[in-house]
Amino acid sequence: MAIQPETGVGNGASGGPRWDEVFTPSDLAEGVFDVRWDLRPRLRRWLADQGLATASGRETHRPAIDAWAMLDGGVIAVSAVSLPGTPPGAVPLPGQETAAGTTPPRNSALLSPGMRLIGHRTLRLVVARLGLPGGDEPLPGEHRDVPGLVEDLFDARRRDAGSAEQAELLATCTDRTSLRWVVAALRP
Repeated sequence: MAIQPETGVGNGASGGPRWDEVFTPSDLAEGVFDVRWDLRPRLRRWLADQGLATASGRETHRPAIDAWAMLDGGVIAVSAVSLPGTPPGAVPLPGQETAAGTTPPRNSALLSPGMRLIGHRTLRLVVARLGLPGGDEPLPGEHRDVPGLVEDLFDARRRDAGSAEQAELLATCTDRTSLRWVVAALRP
């Protein structure tokens, strides 16, 4: 089931699939969740309306990273990386095989393209604010907060040097090791 792009954006209206159908635990680290492709535009629009601290990372031969800081982590969007001698952005369409040498191999330390939520509180907040059904059971490794606390913390946030630094730290996550270090550093 594809998500309708404008259904419930930012207004808390329920709609679309369950949260665990669009946010799946990543094999990168505990507390990291992959965002399904058809929710990414909706999530980007929601993030743009929140006034969050943001940062971008652009390094030669590394994935481009856009990062938004929030609560115990944030959101990162990882763009395709082109390796030397390959066409720019040579990433196959879903379901198609990659041409030899056009993207990092599956066992590469570089992060693959996609969007990821970092942190359990971030996950809980995004699920609530996008109005996705489900999500009442605690996840492995999650410290459950008093109901409503996560949204209260988010609503009371200030954009300051700390949140800007958090966004910049997230924007350095171009590979598995740096992502694991950042997740551990931001964990409450």
